[in-house]
Amino acid sequence: MWGLEDALKYTNGYKSKVQNALPIVAPRGVNATPPQDMYFKGALFLNTLRSVVDGDRRWWALLRGFYQHFKYRDIMTEDVVEYFNRKTGMNLTPVFDQYLRHTALPALELTFDDARGTVSYRWKADVPAFAMPVRVGTKDTGGSFDPPPSGRA
Repeated sequence: MWGLEDALKYTNGYKSKVQNALPIVAPRGVNATPPQDMYFKGALFLNTLRSVVDGDRRWWALLRGFYQHFKYRDIMTEDVVEYFNRKTGMNLTPVFDQYLRHTALPALELTFDDARGTVSYRWKADVPAFAMPVRVGTKDTGGSFDPPPSGRA
């Protein structure tokens, strides 16, 4: 209603509410109540996915497709991850795992390759490293993401 900039300010206001005391998703077979972080961290995570998808048209089409694909069904976290991996052509499993199954904040390492015009980033935390090349652009969106070569994260 008030534009993207205000929406991002509002969403980023959730950061201070995230406690990271417990993972959002408990290990399979453990009866655990999810922490309140599932709401605030979930909103931040959806915004992160929206940024990775890099384009509102594509993002909203993904969400509509997600709803149509899974409506009236019980699903597991792995179903959601597999859907987004398949529809985006990217291996987003480490990103989902970081947000949902871990509490440690990852460190972001950037590597710039001026000759190729790419930036590689690597998340380092208590999960395997996630690296994906990013094309640096001059668009207002700040660039776009290239999917990793098949079979690699």
